Amino acid sequence: MFILKQFYTQNNHSIQRYDTQPSSLKGLTKLSLFKPEDDGLLDSTDDSFQLLIEKVNDQLFFRKDKNEELVIWEVFATKKVIETSLMKNLEASSFDFILWPTEHFQPPKLLVFDMDSTFIQIEVIDELARKHGVGESVSKVTEAAMRGELDFSESLISRVACLKGLAESTIADIANNLPLSAGVEQLVSQGAKQQVETAIVSGGFTPFVEHLRKTMGLYEVKANNLEIIDNQLTGKVLGEIVDAQAKAVFVNHLKGQLQLQVNDILTIGDGANDLLMMKESGFSLAYRAKPAVQAQAKGRMNHSQLNHLLAVFGW
Repeated sequence: MFILKQFYTQNNHSIQRYDTQPSSLKGLTKLSLFKPEDDGLLDSTDDSFQLLIEKVNDQLFFRKDKNEELVIWEVFATKKVIETSLMKNLEASSFDFILWPTEHFQPPKLLVFDMDSTFIQIEVIDELARKHGVGESVSKVTEAAMRGELDFSESLISRVACLKGLAESTIADIANNLPLSAGVEQLVSQGAKQQVETAIVSGGFTPFVEHLRKTMGLYEVKANNLEIIDNQLTGKVLGEIVDAQAKAVFVNHLKGQLQLQVNDILTIGDGANDLLMMKESGFSLAYRAKPAVQAQAKGRMNHSQLNHLLAVFGW
């Protein structure tokens, strides 16, 4: 057990601090707050943390960790205190954060990523459309679908229809040049050394997730299949579409296959299509996400890089 600092906010809002160690973590929930050491924001992490907890009138425990890249505050309190006194104030703060499952203090054993704008920096379908000369109209539909304003399956069918006649070679060109999100390669490789598996489930397309699986040693991937005839896209999707429900099913498939518990899984996504799978995991993270996802996920990452999760989880 590490040494924590304990403090109470009195009725006059004065704060008394002293070194102590909680006798038990039973009944407590952990909240990790973190931000890059040099993130260009004007407020310091100490000031940000002080503002966050200054109105808390209940007992909680905390400690601060710091390395060359990241500052981390670990907070332990009852679920009620965290949800009513801390979480509601986080939206306006400059912290990224992860809420751990109650009374669960072990890091996840499986990471399940969305692909587009999460594991990689682009939306692949938008890149395919741009190559085909229909980029602007398709990207508008993609953006609306990610915000949850359109039915995902219907929007995917309509967008893929715009790709009819695109050369199959374009897929390979894009797949071989996928821009990875900052830090994800380090997260996957270092996580593997800690026996942490990584998977991708995507509303995108199989050639791209398969390329990532092969080049990065991912555990398993799932995405949509494009129909190709005579080396050209026909504008049709083959088989069942990987929508929000299919993503949730995939997470549970991996849970059974790897004999994991819900709290062993972290799901990471950015769009409304990721919300159902997030409900199937103990940890969830909104990565550079749309507002609806940030509001419902149990964590967010707007400023830090994916490799910073290594420090947050002690990998």
